[in-house]
Amino acid sequence: MTIQDQVLSGRLNGILLPLSAMKTERDWGVGDFASLIEWTEFFASLGTKIVQILPLQETAPGETCPYSALSAFATDPVYADISSVEDICASQEASAYVSSLSDNIAAWHQAKRAPFNAVKQAKLRALWLGYKHFLQAEAAVNSARFQAFEAYQAAQSGWLRGYALFRAVKEFYKWQTWTAWPDGLKNFEPGAVNAFEAKYREYVNFFAYVQWILDLQLRKAKTAAQEKGVLIFGDIPFGTNLDSAEVWSERENYRLGYEIGAPADQFSKGGQRWGLPAYDWQYQHSHHLTLWRRKIRRVTELYDIFRLDHLVGFFRTYVFAPGDEQGGFDIQGEQNQIDRGYNFLRMVLDEAKGKLPVGEDLGVIPNYVRRMLVDLRIPGYKVLRWEREDNGYYREPRNYPAVSLATTSTHDTETVRGWWKTMDQRERANIWEMISAQKTDGNVPFNLDTQRAILRRVLDSNSAITLFSWQDIIGTTDRVNTPGTVGEQNWTYRSEYTPYQAAETYSVQLAMYKELLKETGRN
Repeated sequence: MTIQDQVLSGRLNGILLPLSAMKTERDWGVGDFASLIEWTEFFASLGTKIVQILPLQETAPGETCPYSALSAFATDPVYADISSVEDICASQEASAYVSSLSDNIAAWHQAKRAPFNAVKQAKLRALWLGYKHFLQAEAAVNSARFQAFEAYQAAQSGWLRGYALFRAVKEFYKWQTWTAWPDGLKNFEPGAVNAFEAKYREYVNFFAYVQWILDLQLRKAKTAAQEKGVLIFGDIPFGTNLDSAEVWSERENYRLGYEIGAPADQFSKGGQRWGLPAYDWQYQHSHHLTLWRRKIRRVTELYDIFRLDHLVGFFRTYVFAPGDEQGGFDIQGEQNQIDRGYNFLRMVLDEAKGKLPVGEDLGVIPNYVRRMLVDLRIPGYKVLRWEREDNGYYREPRNYPAVSLATTSTHDTETVRGWWKTMDQRERANIWEMISAQKTDGNVPFNLDTQRAILRRVLDSNSAITLFSWQDIIGTTDRVNTPGTVGEQNWTYRSEYTPYQAAETYSVQLAMYKELLKETGRN
């Protein structure tokens, strides 16, 4: 049975917690792949069958949003479990460096927010020292480990070479954007690129080595999850930063100067500009969607389930032309949009090989998109607070389609507690009537009984998948992201407690959650 068949024929519940937020006793202040193993085991003990960790793509210094990444393929080194890197443990220089960081690591670990930049730079330094030992002890004798690294490079060559070159040149030019590099490198001319690679091959290969280490650690975490009966739910962002490896090395796939975003709505009168380059969909479809085929293959190597970010963009993308204040869709005509989206999703299913895509279909979405998702057995999202009937009343979750993912909140919204506290009293009366079958004036405080009723209503839904953020289970207001804002509060959320501490601190909430899973047959 494929993962897609397994999930859609069952009633599984998942928990969403960004990997960076997974605090453990041994992390450096940002959750790592050892943290993923520990938290997955903890979640499995509660009855959870799916763990969603959000994107892991590498970001630039100062950037914490993984949806604006340096690469569509590369994992961020901040997630490396340094303690299990064989070459660091075997290197006296690397081990001494890690030991010298003990005070820093203690401070990072106690930080309320994940200190991405400091941790990442320290881990890269440790990995570089480990890499030097790897070259001396493994590469010099062509050992089995060195051969495994070379095999990894060959298997991932479709993206790894371009990424490793990009990262090396970025460091060489002190993080200047590629548009400011010397013309030969800027334009990815073979002569200039090959000359740089030949001259700095050892340094270029370092970035490939880091990805190899990260790949091994993520695969180990995935295997550990499988042994506990848990599926790992990853993410594939819709776009990448203009200053990214793929835009630099494969720019024929993009319309440089054009920017993707979203049309005006009640929250954004002028529309949204996301600062990400637009795709050249005409080129991509005429070339068999090669770039996206590689993205899908990569994500299915690493995850059991994956989220297709901004699903509607595959049907029609809202694009701002250079100097244009008003954007517009890049393809006109409903049938043309349907055809483009259908061809793309068929490709996704072909490349997924039985793994399960989930479509992020939130916002203003044409009806044909959701009908197609059901027909292709790709779950879309059903967020309790946004599901309404034509008469304005909240939709009964038992009427959600089976091929869907029902949830209480997303990483871009308030948690359930935050939503409940700030909701208009009339709206609270409306939704409480649907949840409890009781008419009230809306004066319903958020307490354990309220929380239980909300979670129970979603778990009772007809959706094959239900999923809660960790914060909705423990009943806190901590957000992962607040769209439209910039600041240290975004993407730096970190669990206040380790799994062992959380089990004690939130014993009542977790006991309720376990009981609800049993009552609704989702454990």
